[in-house]
Amino acid sequence: MNLLKSALMQSPCTWTINVGGASIDHIDMLATVGARCIFIDCERTPIHIESVRPMVLAAKSHGMFTMLRSENQQAETLIRYLDRGIDGIVVPHTQTLEELQSIAQVIDYVSKGNPEQFMAIAQIESELAVANIQSLASSQAVDSFLIGPNDLSHSMGFKGNLQSPALWQAIDQVIEELKIHQRLWGIPGKPETQSELISKGAKYLYCTSQQIMQQGFKSYLSIS
Repeated sequence: MNLLKSALMQSPCTWTINVGGASIDHIDMLATVGARCIFIDCERTPIHIESVRPMVLAAKSHGMFTMLRSENQQAETLIRYLDRGIDGIVVPHTQTLEELQSIAQVIDYVSKGNPEQFMAIAQIESELAVANIQSLASSQAVDSFLIGPNDLSHSMGFKGNLQSPALWQAIDQVIEELKIHQRLWGIPGKPETQSELISKGAKYLYCTSQQIMQQGFKSYLSIS
């Protein structure tokens, strides 16, 4: 079993932290406070391919794992990132069984038939993905799923509003199907939501360094 997947399975729940940019110092600081998994976001942050390997090496020097989110599903893009030594690849906007199978083919190619070398994570963030969740969850083409509430809200016409009951009904539908098929999954979380999400079966929770800093700095702002 992939070491990242094994670690996630054995832990009650793991925070995976989006560092927000190509900062080695930031990774070092997160390691000192006990972070176990770094999220390298090549979709929504200004991280380029040449920065990935140094970030991976920095994380590994602390015994940390690395997830990387690609900016697209193109095989040539995924291959370039997998060649950088990451532990897990997050593929955005996966919606169909055919797309999951394409991810598996890329993993098989890069790993030379040893897919356990990497953890493949499909991101569920559209109405079509929700509609197809039964077939997606039952497929063993990928190891895990990451639910994306923000983009799903846009797909459903809520324009990023994360308070819509319909949005969370759709997310609960996804979670239920993943539980039925005993799949490993994660979702964005906050300290105040982690207990509920863990009780629903989340094995990893996503957050950003900015959220952590905002949360921590509140105590400083409260000083009179």
